[in-house]
This record gives sequence, structure tokens and C-alpha cells, in this order.
Amino acid sequence: MTRSRHRPPSTRTRRVLERATVFGRRVTGLCLVASHLALAGCGGGEPTADIVFAIHDEHRRFDPQEISWVMDSRIADCLYEPLLRVNPADLSLEPGVAGLPDVSDDGLTYRFSLRDDARWSDGTPVTSHDFRFAWRRALLPDMAADYTQLLFCIEGAKAFFEYRQEALDRFATEHADAPDPKAAEALWTQALERFDETVGIKAPDDRTLVVRLAQRTPYFDELVAFVTFMPVPKTVVSKLTSIDAESGMMRKDAGYWSDPARLVSNGPYILKRRRFRRDLLLEANPHYWDRAAMRNGSILEKIISEHQTALLYYQNGSVNWLPDLPTASPLAADLVAQNRPDVHLQPMAGVYFYNFNCKPTLPDGTPNPLADRRVRRALSMAVDRKTIVEQVTRLHQPVATTFVPPGVLPGYDPPTESGIHFDTEAARKLLAEAGYEDGATLIGLSVLYNTGHGHETIAQAIKRMWKQHLGVSVELEGVEVRSFGDRLKKQDYAISRAGWFGDYRDPTTWLEKMETGNGNNDCAYSNAEYDAVLRDAAVEPSPERRLEILRQAEAIMLEDAPMAIIFQYLSLYVYDPANLKGMTPNAWNAWRLDRVEVAP
Repeated sequence: MTRSRHRPPSTRTRRVLERATVFGRRVTGLCLVASHLALAGCGGGEPTADIVFAIHDEHRRFDPQEISWVMDSRIADCLYEPLLRVNPADLSLEPGVAGLPDVSDDGLTYRFSLRDDARWSDGTPVTSHDFRFAWRRALLPDMAADYTQLLFCIEGAKAFFEYRQEALDRFATEHADAPDPKAAEALWTQALERFDETVGIKAPDDRTLVVRLAQRTPYFDELVAFVTFMPVPKTVVSKLTSIDAESGMMRKDAGYWSDPARLVSNGPYILKRRRFRRDLLLEANPHYWDRAAMRNGSILEKIISEHQTALLYYQNGSVNWLPDLPTASPLAADLVAQNRPDVHLQPMAGVYFYNFNCKPTLPDGTPNPLADRRVRRALSMAVDRKTIVEQVTRLHQPVATTFVPPGVLPGYDPPTESGIHFDTEAARKLLAEAGYEDGATLIGLSVLYNTGHGHETIAQAIKRMWKQHLGVSVELEGVEVRSFGDRLKKQDYAISRAGWFGDYRDPTTWLEKMETGNGNNDCAYSNAEYDAVLRDAAVEPSPERRLEILRQAEAIMLEDAPMAIIFQYLSLYVYDPANLKGMTPNAWNAWRLDRVEVAP
């Protein structure tokens, strides 16, 4: 949302505006200098585009079945089109490669009819076999995909995943000393046959995809609009895979996914150029079925490591959209305080929190005090969330005590009564019960965060709170985003900053993250009762009763405190609505950049 331009500024705001005016005078002279210097450093051949935006970090993944970060999904939405798409204006589902599905009376069978004019960027038809192939990739443990569990609602999918994992484990043990290419190929052939026989994803012809679910899944049509369910060209990608003779696992050509000379896509754009840590250029896909509805012909994404520098690029017109300015940094609060019409704050379906590693031991092999939920609850109780949003971020984000943000899902009321609130006395009692009457004896903990997004200021504030209220000292460790993501997956941390945005409109987009073994369960949290209640919800036919069961599951998890939930996200976007037409900020990070038009 945009703050009102006409509200009389407070004394504090007037001071900010005065500083901003001085800053603006300096920027006028410096912007072009900074821009020319940056371009000079890049060399010749700087690409141009209709829409230019800037991000802070290099991308992590381009393979749709592996993507789990928002900035990667944004590019995937440009390159690939799933069966259905989300309309960002009202969050309704609309046709993509297929129209809305025919659903059986029992809610278990979905039949999708693909449009005849859907084409890959090489001109070949997009078929149901491409979708089936892509979904099979997502189900293979070989891929180690974060969102594999999203497909477990499909008949036979979970059993196939477990079968393949067990087969790979046996193969690795039996062939640890003697790689066997023939045995590895035979194992792969068996997996393909098993998939064909047992998994409810069928392609009876090129234009029909039939999916049989294991149980009713009210949000399945939302799932097929998500990045994990995007297609990949079977005839191309299948030729780029091989079978490892030592592990028996499928290996892919990782370089293909970011190689403009080879990448084949079916979305509005093609990947025209990519320069690592510099930029990424998308151009309109001439074979896209809805090319006539596109409002621009190209998009350039610049990677600018410093947010202040990105703002300079925006101020001088070299960039016309900043989608990822960190709301945890002072820069965001200063921009909002200026009441600028091009600064937009959007409440999000996401929360900012701290992970607690729940494994029995820490990465160095020592016993993990965070395995005791009393320690986790004590640390969470000692976080003064109100102070963080008012004095650290200064954006007054809604304080959060539940994982599912209140108000983002009609019909679901998160169990706020089970959430943890600021209570230093109760925190000290819990810590003493856990054997740390003197908080100084709780040692060996550190906070991991990714640099460059203002997370350090929050980490410093929480470090002070834990020292002041509990006597607990922690170290701070900042790393670049790629290393940060890898360490989260390996639970190579004690405490880490984290954030989670909902991927589809159902409580399970948050709650299944904390299920035992989930690919996104970075806490390594495990509670058999929690898992059982989630399973009960999955088979509950009554929509109202199902939401109540999910509420019970969230309450169980909140009591265990595998994370310290801090605030609900606000996203900050900087763009001039008079310059970019068709921008539709929304709580769910849904964008259609092909429908954005740049004013002359």
C-alpha cells in the first residue's frame, strides 16, 4: 500500500524529509556519476529492455522443480507457464496451458485439457507428457527438491518416493566399492516402470492430463499453479540426464537451466542473456500462445549488491522497479517516512522468524541445548517483538505469534492463544527448569543470517535482549545468501534468521513445512503428534472441521517453539505508478510481468 501523500507530516517526519531533501540534492549530482562508473566497470554491450528492475543477490536455482526462493520464482513465472495461473489483481485462478479442470464428484480425479496452441520456445507443442515428466522429476529423491511433499496428495506419489529412496540406499551400500553402470541403469528402468504403474499421473494423449489424488485436496488447483508444477520439455531435458554408476541416482546437466543458448521455455519470455552476478535479460517468446496480450517485449534484471546503489539507479531512471528492498533495514523506514507516492508497502502472507536447530547435537557434535523445548521457549519469550518493529525496523510490522499470519486465509483463525509473547520472568523460570539457572552457562550458541538485507540489526537487537533478560550470550555470523541457504538445508547452524511466505492459499503451505522430513523443515523439527494431526486433517471431508484440525496442529507446534516467530512481513516496492502500468502488489507475491506496461 502507499502512504497518503496529503497527510500532514509529524515533527519526526519533517526532519526525515529535510534530510531526504539534502540527500536528494546530493543524489542529483551523484546518480549519473555512479551509473556511468558502474557501467564502465561492466564493459561494453550493456543490454537494454522495456522494464528494468534490480535485485540484491545472485539467483540460487532456475530449474522449476528445485526452486524455493521468491526471487527465483519471479523469473520462473516469466519463463514457464503452468496449467493454471494466478491473477494477481484478485488472486483468482485463470487458464494457463490448460483451462480450469474437470473434477470428479468424489473430488479425487482432475482432468486438464491443454490448449492446442501452447508451444515451447523452439516451436514444438507443449504436451501433457511434458507435465507428467516434470512432476515425476519433482517426485524423485534424486532431485532433493524442497517441495516434493506437495505432490504427496497424488495417488501413489509418497509410496513411489519412499520406494525410490530405499532402492537408492540399498544400491549405494551394495556398490560402494564397485560402481556398476548396468545395475544403475536397471535400477532406473525399474523406477520408471514403478512410476508408470503406481502413480496417479496419466497422459492418455498429448492434450490430456489426468491426475488421481490419494485424498481430497481442496487446494489442488492452487498447487498446479505453483512453480514446482511447471512443465519442462521432456524431449530436451531427458537427453541431458544420466545415471550415476556409483550412487544409482539420476544426474542432470545443471548448466542447462541458465544457458540462454540451450534453455527451452514455454512462458511469455525466453532467457536471452545471463551474466553471473551482473544481470539477466528476458525477451518475449515469439511462440508464446498469448503473445498478443503482452504489454512489453523485454525485461532486464540487474544484480546490484548495495541497496543504496540500487536506489541511485532508480532515482536516475536506469531502473524503474525495486522489488526487494529489505524491510528490516533503516533504508526502508526512511523511504516510508518520506510519504513518497512511489513507495508502496504491502502486508504479506508471510512471517519473519528465527529457526532453532532441534537436532540432539549441534554441528560441532556437542549436545544441543535447543533440543529442549524449554530452552527454545525461553529464548522466544525473551524477544521483545514490539521494540523490534518500532525501534529497529521502524516499519511497525504486525507482531506475530503464530506461523500462519492472521487474516490472510478466510475461514482460518490461527491459535494466537498458543503463541509466545514477551515474558522475561517466565523465560527465566523455564531456563532454570532446563538446568540453566544462570543464563551465562548456556554457551555455544550463534545466530546465522544472510548479509545485505538488514538482518544484522535485528540480530544485534535480539542478542542484546537475550543478554539483558536471560544472561545468555550468543555470537553473530553473517554469510552471503547462497552459503546461507545451503547451511540451512544441512542444519549447519544453532539459531538462524528465516522467513516464510505462503505458496498457495491454505494453512498447509505453512504447517506442512514443519512436518517430519519435509524438504523445507530447516529446523529438523519432529513431533509425532503434530504429524498425526496433519494426517487427520488430510483425510477430513468437512472443510470446516479440516480447518479446525489444522488449527490444533498449529497449536501443538507453537507449544514446542521450534522457532521464535517475530513479525508479519511487509513488502516494500519502489516504482512510479505513472510509469509502470499494471503493477499489482498483493499478499501472495503473485506477479504477471508480461502484463506490465511502461508509459512513454
